[in-house]
Amino acid sequence: MNSASPSDSFLLPDDVDVERLIELFGGPGCCCQGHSADFSLCYFDSFDWRLNSAGLRLLQVTSDGSAVLRLQSADGEQVVEPLQSVAEPAWPADLPDSDLRLRVSSLLEMRVLLPLARVQIESIGLALLNEDAKTVVRLQLLSLLCDSPDRESIALGPRLRLIPVRGYTAESQRAADFLANEMVWPKVPPCLFEEALTAVDRAPGDYSSKLKVALRPKQTALEAQREILRALSLTIERNIPGTRADLDSEFLHDLRVAIRRTRSALTQIKLVLPEPVVKEYQQRFARLGQVTGPTRDLDVFLLELPGLRAALPPAMAADLDALEVHVRKAQRSEQRRLKRRLGSPATGAMVQAWRELLDAPRLPGEPGALSSLPVAQLASQQIWRMYKRVRKAGRAIQPDSPAEALHQLRKDCKKLRYLIEFFRDIYPAKPLKRMLRPLKDLLDCLGQFQDRELQAEWLEGLSAELDRSDPQGRRSLMATGALVAHLLRDQHLARERFAERFARFDAADSHVLYRRLFRDRGA
Repeated sequence: MNSASPSDSFLLPDDVDVERLIELFGGPGCCCQGHSADFSLCYFDSFDWRLNSAGLRLLQVTSDGSAVLRLQSADGEQVVEPLQSVAEPAWPADLPDSDLRLRVSSLLEMRVLLPLARVQIESIGLALLNEDAKTVVRLQLLSLLCDSPDRESIALGPRLRLIPVRGYTAESQRAADFLANEMVWPKVPPCLFEEALTAVDRAPGDYSSKLKVALRPKQTALEAQREILRALSLTIERNIPGTRADLDSEFLHDLRVAIRRTRSALTQIKLVLPEPVVKEYQQRFARLGQVTGPTRDLDVFLLELPGLRAALPPAMAADLDALEVHVRKAQRSEQRRLKRRLGSPATGAMVQAWRELLDAPRLPGEPGALSSLPVAQLASQQIWRMYKRVRKAGRAIQPDSPAEALHQLRKDCKKLRYLIEFFRDIYPAKPLKRMLRPLKDLLDCLGQFQDRELQAEWLEGLSAELDRSDPQGRRSLMATGALVAHLLRDQHLARERFAERFARFDAADSHVLYRRLFRDRGA
């Protein structure tokens, strides 16, 4: 005998209605119809599935004009107390103060909540009665209609939910056994999350900013490069709408990273694609990357502004208000310009032409000299070449080396990281992870060094636009000057950390890993 769970659900044939259910359970004297109710469920997550990655489901249950937000585990258990909230959730920080807000905010950080799938539910209540006409089991006949912001409504299979009544466990078990064994109706999960997503043509985790390409070591370099570029092309296409709508700053960030990776895949995976294709699209993606730069710089500054305020004396922090107003105005202006450029016919035509070129049976022009080489051999050769270049350049940097030397090293480190990420599937995971950590730490250090320099220069230029004619303008100018000094100190600290970070990257055990994984395999 199967064990009845606290709330079993069974998928019904389409022709089973209330009258048929009453008949199956013994007629009106044994089963009676109760009240009907309509309610809806809507599931939310960030575009990159941060809640799902943590094993959580956020849903809003709406009924009779009231709404409750619930944060549940994947098996439907409540994680924190539900939260009354009629408004559709968007920015977690805007939710009422609660454990739910704290939990969701800590996972989403700068990402906005988006509706994934909505389920409209019509419920008809039924009650199973004993000989004393007491309710011993409650049932709900559910009709479900699912949709999403960009999908039309689709009906889910009707189902019957069995709800045990306290003190009548045996009766609940008999009803469950009847439905499962005699009627042979299949059980379905009570949580509708995965079923609703499938109905709107989504799947949990169907987008990630991480590049995932399942390469085979013996496939040709040309096949592998095309697969890498196809994956990046899809990332670009999926992030353009969210970037244009300015839903959150990570759409633009992921778009820029995908563009940089595309340019790197075109130029660092050498002598594979036809040379005219490489030259044309390297230039096109370079121009597209330039278009996205100003808005991203402003986004980054606004994201970091709370921390920068905290670095100033408390009495001076509020004097940055005028600066923030100025930056937000500039961000809105650049965002409008970016929206127009990304939505232009020229950009749309370029993205479409690129996708069609990658999907074509044959690329135009003659493939490069290394196009038929096994990808494992080509990847190992080119990663080893870039690793030696980074190692040589890093060793040449001295305390008095110009900032440009560190900036160039950062570019080379990015190229090395991208090459490893492109081909990571053809190498053992554990040693690859060990060697990537020091490289990422080195990149973080070099990135902080360059970002702080650029931010300080930008703020110094912006200071000239602040109004010096009134006391508030002068206070803002002084606060901006203090902020510039803080940024330059931060840059200096990053410069001091460089030697230690590079030494970890250049360590003997790390060198052994690079040599074993890449030089030996590329021979």
